[in-house]
Amino acid sequence: MPFRIVVFALFLPAAFGAAWTTFQDPIEKAFTVDVPPGWTVKGGLFRMGYSDYRPMVDLRSPDGKVSVRLGDVSIPTYSVPNQIHSREGGVVDLGEQAQLTVARLRNGQEYASLYARSRFKDVCKTLTPQAVNGPPPVPDQPETPDVQGVSPGQAAFSCDGRTAYVYDKVASYGAFWQVHSLMSFLAPPDQVPAARAIIEQAAKSFKLSEQWMEYQKRLDQQALVYQQARQQARRRALSQQVAQFEMQMQAMRSQVASFERRQQAQAAQVTAWGNILTGITPTTDPLGNPHDVWTGTKSRYWTDGRGNYVNANDSPGAGWQELRPRQ
Repeated sequence: MPFRIVVFALFLPAAFGAAWTTFQDPIEKAFTVDVPPGWTVKGGLFRMGYSDYRPMVDLRSPDGKVSVRLGDVSIPTYSVPNQIHSREGGVVDLGEQAQLTVARLRNGQEYASLYARSRFKDVCKTLTPQAVNGPPPVPDQPETPDVQGVSPGQAAFSCDGRTAYVYDKVASYGAFWQVHSLMSFLAPPDQVPAARAIIEQAAKSFKLSEQWMEYQKRLDQQALVYQQARQQARRRALSQQVAQFEMQMQAMRSQVASFERRQQAQAAQVTAWGNILTGITPTTDPLGNPHDVWTGTKSRYWTDGRGNYVNANDSPGAGWQELRPRQ
C-alpha cells in the first residue's frame, strides 16, 4: 500500500532578500525544505506506523502576524466506505502498519474548504469565502502509476481582517485516498504575497533523503510481513463457527447503525465532515468543558487536566479523568 509523499512549495519576494535557510526534519532526517531566515520553524516527520508517516512544518514570522503550515500531522490516509467499514469517521485498524479514517472521496476543492474551516476555527471568529487570486502555488508533477485520479483545490477566506488560505491535492487509489499536498497560511492582506511566496519556495525545495527513502522501503516490506502474520493469527484464533457468528452480528449492527446515521445525518453533517477529515473526536470532561481530541482505535479517552490526552480502553492511572464523546 503506497502512503503519502507530500510535496510543499516557495519563491522569495524582495522583502525577504535572496537567502533561504534549510530546515531538516529533526526526527528521521527524512526531508529538507527551504524556510525564510529569522522565522520560528517547528516540525518534522511524524510516524504513526510502518507505512503511515506525516510531514508537518509550522512557520511563524518574527512579528507573529503570519503563520504558515506545510502538511498536517492530523491528516490520515482515508479509506472509502465499504460493507465492512461503512461509517464515515470510523477507523480501519491495520495495527502497527497504519490507521485509516473512513471517509468518502472528496475532490480537492471540497477538501480545501472543509480543511480551512477546521484549521482556522480556533483563531477566526468568522470565515467568509473570498476569491482566490493567482494560479495554484504547486506546479503539476507526475504521479505514480497506481494513482487513479488527482484533484487539486484551493480556498481563501476573510478571517477578521486577515486572509486564510489552503491549497491541497487529493489523490485517489481506488479503495483509499490521500492528500498529497497540503499548505495553508494566515496573514494580513499586505503580507499575503510573502506567505504565498513561502509555500511556493517550499514546494520547489522540498526533498526527501535518498537514505530515508531506502529506509522506508524496508519498513514497507516489514509491514507486509507483519500484516500477513497478523491476519494468520486472527484466522487461527477464530473457528469457522465463531467467525460466521461474528459476521452475522456485524451485519446486524451495521443495519442498526445505518438507520441511526440516516436519522442524525442532516443535523450533524457540516460539523461531522470537518471532524472526520481531520481525525477529531469532540469530547466533554466531567465538568462539562469541551475537548477536541484525535480519533483513536481504543474505546475511551482520558485527560490529566494539564492538556495531555490518552486514547485507551482503561484509565492510565491516578489523576486521569474520562472524556465523553459529544454527539
